[in-house]
Amino acid sequence: MTDKKQIGAVLVVGGGISGMQSALDLAESGYRVYLVEKKPAIGGTMARLDKTFPTNDCAMCTMSPKLVDVGRHLNIEIITGAELIGLEGEPGNFKAKVLQQARCVSLEKCIGCGACAEECPVKVDDDFDGGLGKRKAIYKLYAQATPNAYAVDKAKCLKLKNPKACGKCLKACPAEAIDHSMPDTTLELEVGAVVLSPGFDPMDGDLRGEFGWGIYQMF
Repeated sequence: MTDKKQIGAVLVVGGGISGMQSALDLAESGYRVYLVEKKPAIGGTMARLDKTFPTNDCAMCTMSPKLVDVGRHLNIEIITGAELIGLEGEPGNFKAKVLQQARCVSLEKCIGCGACAEECPVKVDDDFDGGLGKRKAIYKLYAQATPNAYAVDKAKCLKLKNPKACGKCLKACPAEAIDHSMPDTTLELEVGAVVLSPGFDPMDGDLRGEFGWGIYQMF
């Protein structure tokens, strides 16, 4: 340990229920918190659930107050669409490098009305509900999403593939919040500690065929 000044900020990687609670606890203790989430909104897996074990409580009823608290807390900065790509230093003095993918929608201007999604001609499988439904190439992750703003799926957007191919969302947006030329950014954050709350990936159902995955129709 060196004699360098300790930095009173914390990086929390992962915006699921554990990451949100960690951010709130740290922020209430007076620390500056950078909450990094790779999805366009925080909430993680719990936002996808109906009920929680063992009390059978409503998942969103439990999580919604935390979404509001995290979104409003002055000591918490939410960084969505981002991943930690580099970390160096020592306890008390870390330099973190975070790559934030362009959202192509201004968080300051977007009013969350959904007019852009109504006009978007592209439909893709919605990963949020396990591919059972469809969403557009410009979308909001779920109804109560924080930040309450839409994001462009850059891999599916027709205008990003060919600028002359589309642009219907631009005409539909009343707030002029959409900017397809928005660049990716690399953030360098100085923090004293890092909390890792990466969550998990669903298991590949093909590994346990006895449960019927790939054998019985889902619907």
